[in-house]
Amino acid sequence: MSLCCRLFGVLAGFCLLFPLSAAAEETLRYAGATTLQRYFMPEASRAFSAETGVRMTIDGGNTDPGIKALLAGNVDLAGAGRHLTAAEKAQGLVEHFLGWDILAIVVAKDNPVANLSHEQLRGVFAGDLVSWRAVGGPDQPIVVMTAPKGSGMRSAVEDLILKGRALTPKEVVSAVVAQSDQQVSLFSGAISAISLSMVDSNNVKVIAVDGVEPLPANVQLKKYPLVKPLVLVTRGQPQGALAKFIALAKGPRGQKILNKQFVAAP
Repeated sequence: MSLCCRLFGVLAGFCLLFPLSAAAEETLRYAGATTLQRYFMPEASRAFSAETGVRMTIDGGNTDPGIKALLAGNVDLAGAGRHLTAAEKAQGLVEHFLGWDILAIVVAKDNPVANLSHEQLRGVFAGDLVSWRAVGGPDQPIVVMTAPKGSGMRSAVEDLILKGRALTPKEVVSAVVAQSDQQVSLFSGAISAISLSMVDSNNVKVIAVDGVEPLPANVQLKKYPLVKPLVLVTRGQPQGALAKFIALAKGPRGQKILNKQFVAAP
């Protein structure tokens, strides 16, 4: 028997033991919003994989990098902490709304200020108000901690708090979105806006806005003003396994998972 025949026989036996379908297991790739990457995608993907056998890989990297990776064809699904822009939609991107992320205002635990009005917040983040004394606190400089550029958290501050104004040039930018509260804990005069799901430092406190606490019930009643959308993004309308995942994410099972840290769509 020739060498070629023997090799062919070995390969044929390999294929019988390890079918090509197993070697070419379908995989969906996610990148984007850190909130979804940490608190939604792991459990949702496990439920999806158990149901369909399709594996998912999950990376963070914030909203803008995730959308860029989707446009480049490097991932199948992106997560965003904001709505798509007109320019992004014009490139064929489609958003799938999941629910709301509560934007919490955090200050140092020993800061006596427990509430700020929307206008006071705007003045703080724009740099007009530079001392806590101006808002009923101690005569101490205000240190504004911000999320990194390209993050949904930063976009939320710009859209919901600043409303067209620029962030203070004296901002201190956190390297990682989820570490903003840790940064606040290091400076007694610091303040930051961060997803309520990410507040885990014992040395900071969450304050009210316009006298309203950042609670899911207050979001549902449309009383708390600082909420940002959570969306999944696809290139065009999803097909096949991707469509099945979107259906799971927006359905009762996905919404139940989302409600553990966020506020599901009504």
